[in-house]
Amino acid sequence: MFNELSLENKYFYHNLISFFMFLVCIYAGIKGYLLRDSKIKDKITLFFISFCLFQEIMDYANRFFLDPIYTISIQRDLPFFQFCQISFYFSLICMFLMIGKKNSLKKNGYVQFLFDCSFLLGFSGAFQGIFTPDFFNINNMLGVICIELQHSLIILNLVWLIFAYGFTLKFKGVFLTYLFINIIAPFALLLNKFLGINSNGDKANYFYVNELPKVDNFFLNLVSEYPSPDYIFYIQPIFIVYFISLYVIFQFSGKMKSILK
Repeated sequence: MFNELSLENKYFYHNLISFFMFLVCIYAGIKGYLLRDSKIKDKITLFFISFCLFQEIMDYANRFFLDPIYTISIQRDLPFFQFCQISFYFSLICMFLMIGKKNSLKKNGYVQFLFDCSFLLGFSGAFQGIFTPDFFNINNMLGVICIELQHSLIILNLVWLIFAYGFTLKFKGVFLTYLFINIIAPFALLLNKFLGINSNGDKANYFYVNELPKVDNFFLNLVSEYPSPDYIFYIQPIFIVYFISLYVIFQFSGKMKSILK
């Protein structure tokens, strides 16, 4: 569990866990869609939230104490400073707010924004993290489990919000999320510059504004030739196309579901 793994084994366990979580997401979607008992629904929601927080605790316990190779540092271990983490925590807050509440709460603008932002960042960044994982500084089995769950749990949370609580993606949310990530970018550049380099020579790279993940990813490869921060400008069309595509797919699936009813 805590011994260093080869890259081949990292991919093997990551793919195995990903397949299992894919089945869990399908089951959660079906269960949420058919479930009518609000008390049971809230209990399942509370379990998902608790498990997500437990995963976060185990991740940091592994970094601090259980992985002898890993060096903890402020330059790369602050929580909530990656887009996937924002999606993760936004989905948790959204689920927490729905516990014991009526569906009318979804009409509140801030709740809808939490879902929209989590959906767009989750179904873009989380999927990329699942299909092209970045194992940089991931050394042992527990690290592989945590990095996979950090992404797949985002998908699970969103599936549950959609099918159990009936959340839908709004076009306004596409615009606000795009605006949100571009407001974050200049502050992220300043934060990374302020934090500098850790004892291992790793530069702070929160929100990946200084350097793209070292993975073979089609979308990232389109802008990988440009240096930072130039690629932030060249990646804008990718964000726009990706977000609008997700919106169109979501709306199309909703219409198909209405027709089938």
